[in-house]
Amino acid sequence: MNLNKKYIFLLIYLILIPNAKSAENLILYRGTFSRTIKIDELYKFKNSKIQSNKLKSLIKMTNQNYKELHKVLSYEIEMPLKASSKLMNSKIGEVFLNRISRVIYPNKMLDKNIRIKALRSGIILSSYNNDQKINLISFFKAYPNKNIAINLNELGKALKKVDSLKELIEFYSDSPFKKLKDGSSSI
Repeated sequence: MNLNKKYIFLLIYLILIPNAKSAENLILYRGTFSRTIKIDELYKFKNSKIQSNKLKSLIKMTNQNYKELHKVLSYEIEMPLKASSKLMNSKIGEVFLNRISRVIYPNKMLDKNIRIKALRSGIILSSYNNDQKINLISFFKAYPNKNIAINLNELGKALKKVDSLKELIEFYSDSPFKKLKDGSSSI
């Protein structure tokens, strides 16, 4: 009878635990300027190219082009789970995540370790949920915090380094070290 009580308590505990939710809001910061937009609005824009009033005003205020925004939201990168996981847990990956955590982070979260873990989680879950591909919307939906902050000042600097991530993933996927380990290298 004692064992049954444990199972009943475990079942009640599992039912009452709130589910981990994905991001709902994107908060953009540029100096003292900040604006919030719902991830669902960006998702609808990505799928239909129809801008909500809030998105229209945000695009106008930030002096952006809606076609470019749509292109950025739709851009996909192949992220093989095994290679990207190895990369993010390497020293190079830690440096990359540290830099990106200055751009994208849980809103009002100052702890660098939590920022990095949230990024890692968002990237891996997004890749897993989308056939080993990632785009911004899938990343936002996989991000483990309700509010995501983006520092627009730091974003400009980081966008230049995104292509280097793709090159690193390709390197890990076609690693010459694997050939050495397997004995198939001519060295």
